[in-house]
Amino acid sequence: MKKPARLTLRGIFSLVGLAALAGSSYALLRWVESSLGQGEPAESQAPVLSVEQFRAVRLNPAGLRDYVIAAPLLQQWPAQRGTQIHQPVLDWYQPDGVTREWRLQSEQGWITADQQQVRLEGAVVMTRAAASGKSPITLITRDVQVYPARQQAETAAPARMITPGGEMNAVGMRAWFDQQRLELLSAVRGRYEPPKP
Repeated sequence: MKKPARLTLRGIFSLVGLAALAGSSYALLRWVESSLGQGEPAESQAPVLSVEQFRAVRLNPAGLRDYVIAAPLLQQWPAQRGTQIHQPVLDWYQPDGVTREWRLQSEQGWITADQQQVRLEGAVVMTRAAASGKSPITLITRDVQVYPARQQAETAAPARMITPGGEMNAVGMRAWFDQQRLELLSAVRGRYEPPKP
């Protein structure tokens, strides 16, 4: 008679152990579900940094000014959103670091998170003044992508170039600031008026 009692006691311990295992499994499952339900915390929609009257200077290998970017307001956003610049002005200098070659101005701008590109958004005006020692140019376009390390800029938008001798219109433009080269990409039309003696 004792033998069946030991089996019953062993069975009870087994049932208690299984019940405890089932309870802890259920608790673990609920904890995992609640963790998954919460998800990642929402990313802040506020800038992490705001700077008024921002001005940054990049130097060339000789330690002289290469370009300067300035704006009344700079706002850096979280994660990979980059940095927004309001009404940016980008001045490109000749190798002497003193003579300004080009000025680029736009309504808005973005600096990518890796700081390899600057997007000038909205209306963009690019000017080369006669003080640079070269023929003055005004180029009016939109949405220009600037690659500061390569000293290049480009857009696929319509562009209008005004020089002392005439005017040209095109769709798309590329500029190489270190080579003083400007390329109008397609649908180029213009008029030229030779200077009067």
